[in-house]
Amino acid sequence: MKLTVVSPTLNESENVPRLVQELEQVLTGFDYEIIIVDDDSPDRTWEVAQELARQDSRIRVIRRQTSRSLGWSVIDAFSAAQGDLLACIDSDLQHDPAILPQMLEQLLCGACDLVVGSRYAPGGGVGHWGRIRRFESWLATKLARWVVGIQIYDPMSGYFVLRRADFLRVRDSLNGQGFKILLEIAAHLPHARIGEIPYTFRSRLAGETKLSRRVVYAYISQLLRLAHVKTAPRSKTFPSPLT
Repeated sequence: MKLTVVSPTLNESENVPRLVQELEQVLTGFDYEIIIVDDDSPDRTWEVAQELARQDSRIRVIRRQTSRSLGWSVIDAFSAAQGDLLACIDSDLQHDPAILPQMLEQLLCGACDLVVGSRYAPGGGVGHWGRIRRFESWLATKLARWVVGIQIYDPMSGYFVLRRADFLRVRDSLNGQGFKILLEIAAHLPHARIGEIPYTFRSRLAGETKLSRRVVYAYISQLLRLAHVKTAPRSKTFPSPLT
C-alpha cells in the first residue's frame, strides 16, 4: 500500500528540509509520497518545499492562498493524496518520525482504524515543558475527553495515521476551522478502533509556536460544536506498546 505523509506548514522554511530528511530515513522500504501543504507562508516555506520537490519526485507541494487554516490544510492535502494510507505530522520536528513505522504497523495489521502518536500514553512524554504549559495541555486534554467523549490518552495530538477510505467516508462532515483535526476526524468516525503509540514531544528547532488566544478560542468553539456530533458508541482506545 502507498503512504501519503502530509505536513501542514506556516513559516517553517528552516524545518521542512530536516523533516523530509528524517522521513526518508524512517520510511526506507515503504512506497510513499510527502505532501507539504503551506498556507502561503511569509517566509516562503512553499518555495523551499518546491525546491525539494524538484530534487525528489516523491515530494509534492500545495500552496494555499485562500481559506487558510490548519484543519483545511490537512483536509485538502488528504483529498489530493495518492496513497491508500494517510499520515499527518507537524513540520516543526516536535513529532518524532521514528515511531511512524510502528504506527503504520498497527494500522496495517488490522488492529486499529486510527493510530495516534501519543504524548500521554504510557511511555510517552512532553519533554521540557514548564508547569504552565503542562497544566494548559492537561486541561485541554481533559476538556476534549469530557465534552466530546473520545476516551484516548492524547486527543489533542496532531500526529496520526488512518486509511484514506475512512477519511473519505467522513470528509464531507469535517469542519476545517477546527484547531485539532484529529479530534474532528475521531468524533466523526463511528465505532473506530483507536491505537496510540507513545513518544516524547521534542523541542522546536526553529520558528515560533502557533499557540495564541485566537487558537484557544477556536479550540473551545470546536469542542462545543463536536459535543453535538452523534457517533455512538464513542471511540475506544487500544494503547500500543513501544515494541
